[in-house]
Amino acid sequence: MSELNSTQHAFDNAVNLLKDNNLNESIEQLHEILKVFPKHKDSIDLISDLFIKINEPKKALIYINKYLSIIKNSQKHLENKYKIYLYLGEDKNALKVLKLLHENHPTIRTARTISNYYLSNNDEEKSDLVIQSFFENNKSYSDLYKGIRHAKAGRNKLAEESYKNVLSKDNKNVDALRLLGLLAFKNNNHDIAEKLLIRAIQLDPYFHLLWDNLAKVFRVQNKLEESKKAFENLIKLDPKNNEAFVALGTIYNKLAQYKDGINSYKKALKLNDNNARVYLSMGHALKTLGNRNECEDSYLKAIKLFPLSGEGYWSLANLKTYTFNENQIHAMKSAIKEDMHEQEKIQMMFALGKAYESKKDFKESFKFYNDGNWMQRKTVEYNAEENSKSIDLTIDFFKQNKEKLNFDSGISSKDPIFILGLPRAGSTLLEQILSSHSMIEGTEELHNIMTIGRRIRTTNDSKNYLNNLLDLNKENISSYGNMYIDETRWARKDNNFFIDKMPNNFPHIGLIKMILPNAKIIDARRNPLDGCFSCFKQYFAKGQHFTYDLDDVARYYKDYLKIMKFWNNYFPDDIHTVCYENVINNPEQEVRLMLKYLGLDFEKSCMDFHKSSRPVKTASSEQVRQPIYKSGMNYWENYEDDLSTLVKHFPDYDK
Repeated sequence: MSELNSTQHAFDNAVNLLKDNNLNESIEQLHEILKVFPKHKDSIDLISDLFIKINEPKKALIYINKYLSIIKNSQKHLENKYKIYLYLGEDKNALKVLKLLHENHPTIRTARTISNYYLSNNDEEKSDLVIQSFFENNKSYSDLYKGIRHAKAGRNKLAEESYKNVLSKDNKNVDALRLLGLLAFKNNNHDIAEKLLIRAIQLDPYFHLLWDNLAKVFRVQNKLEESKKAFENLIKLDPKNNEAFVALGTIYNKLAQYKDGINSYKKALKLNDNNARVYLSMGHALKTLGNRNECEDSYLKAIKLFPLSGEGYWSLANLKTYTFNENQIHAMKSAIKEDMHEQEKIQMMFALGKAYESKKDFKESFKFYNDGNWMQRKTVEYNAEENSKSIDLTIDFFKQNKEKLNFDSGISSKDPIFILGLPRAGSTLLEQILSSHSMIEGTEELHNIMTIGRRIRTTNDSKNYLNNLLDLNKENISSYGNMYIDETRWARKDNNFFIDKMPNNFPHIGLIKMILPNAKIIDARRNPLDGCFSCFKQYFAKGQHFTYDLDDVARYYKDYLKIMKFWNNYFPDDIHTVCYENVINNPEQEVRLMLKYLGLDFEKSCMDFHKSSRPVKTASSEQVRQPIYKSGMNYWENYEDDLSTLVKHFPDYDK
């Protein structure tokens, strides 16, 4: 028998041993062949496959490299080499091989795999670029590339036509569906974007970018459960995706699943512990749960990683009971002289205000609060005169249309308890007290009433919000009532009553009484000087533009008093006003009065509110975990010399 025939016979024997599942004997036979013929391609190929089969990746790699030294850039062997490096956790080597594979055997599959790699390393731009580059260099994808070019140049209509042209020839083209979905997302057509991305995922559930895109589409629509599931699916495919864990943590927190949020942040930090932003987010969640020591530690780690973190310093200050040491104060004062991001500097100003307040240096404290507010005021558009006009218009409208407005068509639910008023007026304290009752559940500052208001405003663009209220029929009104109940369900469990503690709901009491006529409304009120100044020295990132100027906040307070007086006359016996000072001086009496208004029996647990372990998300979270104290009353007097602008608005206030 010739040498060639003998080798072929030996190789056939190895193949037969493999067919009989005698893998180790087959490997031995192949070893014998390769001792004599070290460049026998078929034997090298088969033995590499067998080592993969018996989970010996490093041995397989030796023979794959031998094969590639004979047949350079073999597609199969480059693919196997890539998979082995990936299995061994050698990501950089895996990427090198993958790029070589894509360079020599470009397919949409290899392009997507490289795209997935970049996404898992938090580089979404490169992830997209790989796909785009593939389209550019492959004529069969020219319509997709045209679409991308049109989209980049803002020619959205032409981009849409290009993508649709691809889909007219191939309605299962995943890339055209994804790009058309992203175009819809960019144009705020979120429903369409969602449908297109879901269709693409059904066709290719392993394309990471699709899950990333869909999760973000769900997130912007506030479909938090769906967004959560999409990020979880992305993580299953890509367990090293740091940014996905961060995004998932934020979704968990929005769903009030704070422990899961913290765990997700911790997983992100295992992948990359050099991220100050994640430590801050984790600190916020820990604060909400009352984990004070861990919370402080998280904020301090953020500051260590990013010494110019105004948010880190303000977050410590916002605990209200944290005391800065001299080194920290010096570090902040040095930092604000640096060229730093404006919002970071503003927050650091507020933190310095709190630092000097704790030292009882009220002059220096006011200077920093005032400078921080002055800087923040320049970043927003707010007109106190326009706010007053809006309040007057609301009052006049309801006065003139009492008989025309439909107050008899709302849903019968008695579940919601609205606590409203100004921020920093004791609403968190009232919520903590009431949610300690066995029949009441606390939630957070829910935005749903204002969202419904915006929806009503856009039902007819030719009319304003108030006039659109007149057009609501019985079906519309009950629909909005049910919408409120359904869309707040995520924030609560099964208790009979739940609290919506959004202070800014007070101008919308008319809307609340239309859609939820049986809802209870508690006006949390604080004396004007303490209330206004407390707002002024609190950093609000957004939503409370009136707080950045003493004159603005005073005028806002007066507008609030004006409309609340109107609502109390308009809905007699339907609104219960609670003064912060009365709660401090005679808590049990005020608690009993609130519960009587709500139709509930007194429970002693309401007086032990500070022992509650419920999450508290607002600035007062640490304060309401202490028994009632009186040190906050008439606190403005410490700053009286600097508050003449405020005091002149309330000359009749008897301190």
